[in-house]
Amino acid sequence: MVQKETITKSGIGEGVSVIIPAYNAAEWLEPTTNKIDEALIRAKIKDAEIIIIDDGSSDGTYATAQKLEASVPVHALTQPNQGRFLTRKRGVRIAKYPTIFFVDTRVWIDNNSLKYVLEQQHQHPERLVWNGDVEVHKKGNIIARFGDAVTRIGWRRYHGNPRLLSYDIIDFDHYPKGTGIFIAPKSLLTQAIRWFESQTKDIKNSSDDTLLIRYIAERERIWISPGFTSLYFARTTLKGFIGHTYHRGMFFVDGFLRPGTRFYYPLVGFLAISFISVITLIFLPAVIPFALIILSMLWVLELLIALCLCIGAKDSLSLFLLTPVFALFYGLGIWRAIIHRTFIKK
Repeated sequence: MVQKETITKSGIGEGVSVIIPAYNAAEWLEPTTNKIDEALIRAKIKDAEIIIIDDGSSDGTYATAQKLEASVPVHALTQPNQGRFLTRKRGVRIAKYPTIFFVDTRVWIDNNSLKYVLEQQHQHPERLVWNGDVEVHKKGNIIARFGDAVTRIGWRRYHGNPRLLSYDIIDFDHYPKGTGIFIAPKSLLTQAIRWFESQTKDIKNSSDDTLLIRYIAERERIWISPGFTSLYFARTTLKGFIGHTYHRGMFFVDGFLRPGTRFYYPLVGFLAISFISVITLIFLPAVIPFALIILSMLWVLELLIALCLCIGAKDSLSLFLLTPVFALFYGLGIWRAIIHRTFIKK
């Protein structure tokens, strides 16, 4: 049971703590921090701090964080690997200021983004919670093109016409959301974190994106705009893509295996169909050729749908080529989360 607290109705102008969870991110920390610092300077925000938490990295992330400097204090901490949620929780707990700004290491905030949010909050103080508009750096990266295609298809209500808008829990599942670039009051995030911990058995591998923000959307409208934007750098190797896909599959269960969500019935359908399919293929191997034909037809249909939705030839082709790998490891991630949820006690 989460004890309700008063939400501090303050914006980034009253002080902001930037929290960066970092895992094997030594090469990203300096440019990411520099982008944040430039945004703080342009917004003329002096009451701020940057908290970088190394989550058990093996590439010198903590040593790199210790050397970073900015126009505001930079605090570097380290810990054994605990996952993004617990890392962010630690950052929120020690944050000095009433507003939290989450940023991932592979995200470069636009220089004018915090200035934009500050201006919005001066004119409309009720606009407390902001989810970033994320552009993807796609040049020469098939993995980035795949991810961007999936995002633009899934969240077409926004990406079909990017503009300033807000959403709440009613239309929550139709708009982009994520803690990769996210602003909210510390008091509200503290409540959301407590509730989140009461909802999941696997804290380390649970989604700190959809489920955490779902709690917030029940209490405050979430704002998104091209004015609050960033550039995201996706993985560039197949190994990195597979690992990220597997973990996103696990996170998907936490975020959407709940009656009333947009993907609840598709997720239940996937579980039923995949289970029946595996059993059938084991005991009736003669159907394998027919199954392959059906899957091939669906695979081609996906490409045609992407082209019809004006996703773009290169992005659609990337979607087509990587879908089999994505489907396999995303599905495995989903089933891993289901098994853990079913058989592992909290």
